[in-house]
Amino acid sequence: MKKLNVTSETGRLRRVIVHTPGREVEAMRPSAAEEDLYNDIIPMDLVIREHAELKGFLGQVAEVHELRDILVAALATPAQRSLFASELAGFFGAQHRLEELKTMTAAALADAAICGLPARHISLDRFLVGCDHDIKPLPNMYFMRDAAMVYRDRSIASAMRFPVRRVEALIHRFIFAHHPDFSGGGCLLDGPALAADGFSLEGGDFQVLGKNLLAIGVSERTSARGIDAIARAVTQQYPEPVSVFAVMLPIARATIHLDMAFTVIDRDACLVFAPVITGPRRARVVRIDAAPGREPVLIEVDSLLGGLKSAGLDLQPVFTGGDDPVRAEREQWLSGANSFSFAPGKILMYACNKYTAEALTKSGFEFKHATDFLSGTIDPLSYQRLVVGFDGVELARGGGGARCMTCPIQRDDL
Repeated sequence: MKKLNVTSETGRLRRVIVHTPGREVEAMRPSAAEEDLYNDIIPMDLVIREHAELKGFLGQVAEVHELRDILVAALATPAQRSLFASELAGFFGAQHRLEELKTMTAAALADAAICGLPARHISLDRFLVGCDHDIKPLPNMYFMRDAAMVYRDRSIASAMRFPVRRVEALIHRFIFAHHPDFSGGGCLLDGPALAADGFSLEGGDFQVLGKNLLAIGVSERTSARGIDAIARAVTQQYPEPVSVFAVMLPIARATIHLDMAFTVIDRDACLVFAPVITGPRRARVVRIDAAPGREPVLIEVDSLLGGLKSAGLDLQPVFTGGDDPVRAEREQWLSGANSFSFAPGKILMYACNKYTAEALTKSGFEFKHATDFLSGTIDPLSYQRLVVGFDGVELARGGGGARCMTCPIQRDDL
């Protein structure tokens, strides 16, 4: 049994979950792209090639778990397969496929959950609606962070805002509950059981800035009620007080989650989209101080960075796109702020965001491409500050970056 541990955004990465995009993405029709929360359809050959660079680099610095593989392992027994099949059929209202799902092998059942199960029409109603699948494919599955997160030694399966993505969280909840290497200290919040209109909490908004310090976006995808619930859950399961900074994000495609505007890149630095985090029209921020056995205390602070400084975390901002507002907006749209730290001062991001990379270089980061490390002859941890760029123009069209595509489950404490 291996442990779960995430107490920061930048502690040395030890274990991480990813999902290589596959047939579930190709099953998406252009006419259904918006329904599936995509801006556009994406070409699979290029997407797989780009994702391989991300996964290949991560394999140089951490233990990388493929989602499908660990789901298959979690479905090892007939009882586990029967339980998961019932959850899957129940969610989609596909009871006519339940016995078929129960008799599948673990690998076939995992594929059905991720890639879908073509429709076998048993009613005129469903036939006339033209449903392609009884179990719908999950084209957003490679954005791992949205549906799951780890805080300290406990797991959280997200309360997903849109029903089209809720099965992703069901999959994570099942893995956390049934795979011994991913169970950790148990469940902190059962998001799938709580997800409803007005209640949502997604991993793209959830950032662990310290053992008892969180920043969470109030966004299109995460509700204020979800943040209240996680603050309560933390104080019910841990003995120490916790401070949560709730950031009121603008409701826009470019800012669906907090990590599209703010990520931590070192012990004392962060990558930000200036208009949302530091500009004159920056997002409102409320500090929530919660402690076991007491009512929380809420106060509005001037800014996220100012509030974090008052809590003992002084972060210097590096601006997405540099100082030019047009470049900043263009690169933020391509997930320029959505970086992923694999150690303090060492991050992954899309190589196409060259002006963001230049701004990071001016702040003391050295830029290298992921392919420079794939041979294993150069140690990325030997650098003091490092930006590792990987190709991701097509991946970015799906609506996320390096942080979105990685679910860290074990880091060293800072």
